[in-house]
Amino acid sequence: MNLAIIKEVIARIKLDTGVQIVKGNTIAPQPARPFGIYNLTSPYIKGRGRGAVTQYKEGTSIFEKRTEQYKFTISFSFYAGNVETTIESAYKVHQWFLFLGQGFIRDKNMAVVSVGNIQDRTTFLVDEYEYKHGFDVQLRATSEQIRQLAETIETINIGGI
Repeated sequence: MNLAIIKEVIARIKLDTGVQIVKGNTIAPQPARPFGIYNLTSPYIKGRGRGAVTQYKEGTSIFEKRTEQYKFTISFSFYAGNVETTIESAYKVHQWFLFLGQGFIRDKNMAVVSVGNIQDRTTFLVDEYEYKHGFDVQLRATSEQIRQLAETIETINIGGI
């Protein structure tokens, strides 16, 4: 999982939509409303199989590479002082994943698997409502692992002939 790419996606969403999104479940102070939060609710969902293993040679060294595809889910929630603004913010980001951000996501070697429905996530606090709407996005990414193989003996002379 490349968390730096997730941060790039969040920054690009703000650039393209104007919606500020910060990391959720932190002790950092919340920004002024309206804003959104994101959480990686499922950082690794295993794909089928065990991945593809290939060998290649670079110079005199032999390497083994394992490539796999996996999915991960990001949950977005948008906060504001009223319901209309939360819906509007959620809708802008929802549309970004469906269309505007497709090229950017593809350039990062990922793909959108599914974009969930926008849902009311409003909660009642002690004496007031906390208005929020949100949705989940599932993305597919590729992971590669490379290791150098130990040198192998091609032939051995066991004496005699």
